Amino acid sequence: RHHKLSTMSTHQTIVVELGCSRIKVGFAGEPKPRRVLSSGDGGALGIDDGMCTSSCTWNHFYSYLSSSSDAVIGGDNNAHSKATSSYDWEKTLYPLFSYILTSILFIQRPSRHRILVLMNDIFPPRHLREALLRVLLDYLNLGSVLLVNGGGFGSVQYLLEGMNLSCNPLMTQQPKASLVVDIGTNEARVAVLVPGSLFLVETYQAIPAGYQAFLRKVLALYQEANENWTTNATVEDANVIVQAWMSAPNTDISTAATTISVELPTLMKRSNDPSEASTVSSTIQVSVEPLLEAFHQVYLDYTQSTSLVYAILNSVLASPIDFRKVALQNIILLGGGSVALRSFGKGLKMEVETAIKSACGVSLGDDTLAMEEEKKDDGMEVSSIAQGRFQSLKAAVERSDGQEGGVQVKYPDPFAADVAHWIGASVMGKLRLSNEDWISASSSAVSARGERLRR
Repeated sequence: RHHKLSTMSTHQTIVVELGCSRIKVGFAGEPKPRRVLSSGDGGALGIDDGMCTSSCTWNHFYSYLSSSSDAVIGGDNNAHSKATSSYDWEKTLYPLFSYILTSILFIQRPSRHRILVLMNDIFPPRHLREALLRVLLDYLNLGSVLLVNGGGFGSVQYLLEGMNLSCNPLMTQQPKASLVVDIGTNEARVAVLVPGSLFLVETYQAIPAGYQAFLRKVLALYQEANENWTTNATVEDANVIVQAWMSAPNTDISTAATTISVELPTLMKRSNDPSEASTVSSTIQVSVEPLLEAFHQVYLDYTQSTSLVYAILNSVLASPIDFRKVALQNIILLGGGSVALRSFGKGLKMEVETAIKSACGVSLGDDTLAMEEEKKDDGMEVSSIAQGRFQSLKAAVERSDGQEGGVQVKYPDPFAADVAHWIGASVMGKLRLSNEDWISASSSAVSARGERLRR
């Protein structure tokens, strides 16, 4: 019996997803990660393996997150140079992966295992790749390594190919294209996926539309409105407002109440202060107008190149013509941000669908038209240039009576959208991928790869 158990653990594939704020760790073939490491606001992972733990700071490790995007995500992204040396990467990577192998997965013989690492960037920094291979193969002696660029875009296809996301249950054939929208902590990324390949690089879009970016916009608009409570307010206060509004009985943007009652963390701290307890109340009434305006600007305003809907339509326009209609019919929402905003307004899914139709000039229902007219009255009239940019997609967006078509935004149910990337990698790691995809210490690919990276 002992021999059978030891055989089962031999040559297992470790799966690690390096996200911008979370690291998911587990074994290939399992339905969920065994551990999720969260960096929190400070970025510290709390790793203690007897070495210098100050190096294990996740926001330092992924300071290059938006290197492939022209957008500024916010925060102190420029604090660390993109030309970080391999040695600097190694000081972060070695204690991190040592902790994963010994304290999370309890692996005693790393040489019997191989590891699949999901990299968030499409083009990771040269020194990061050098350091990863050196740490995993030379220092920790793992059997082989597979580095998958693009994060979820490199793995989620393996999950989608086994699912039927069509509204028609009789349709079992995998669509020839899907448009994946990954809303993360700091940014949102969009790309068109095609079966048989990872994703179309020319369709890749990265914008500052992550959940934290949305919260920063919410806070900024409340501060512009000169709300008294915003003097020492934080992003956590903005998050409380967002969650309180989504949990209200009626969150239909067109009919919801104009104010909500919230208990803000910042005011709670002040009310607990003996010097202010008699004058400060932690529960206040807050207008929802800045909140709704922030949601519109970050996600729905297709006149702004930094909005989610603009990025979605721009990605579709960058894809081959024969993929555009089917990509719009198969928009998949992934990432923790899409989970956090799932019930916003009429639902993130429906709000995005409506905004896409409006951007392409498709006629809307009476209720939606009334909302659009209200926005025009408030000075938010649609730019004819922006609307004209996406007019070519009108035929793909319109749904003819009795025919398949239109815009369909979906979640990868029954799988959780915030772990779909890792589950796809779990499936990917279980497959018998060609040997040349895996890099081992003894393979000539390592020296050849290192030589190319040094050039």
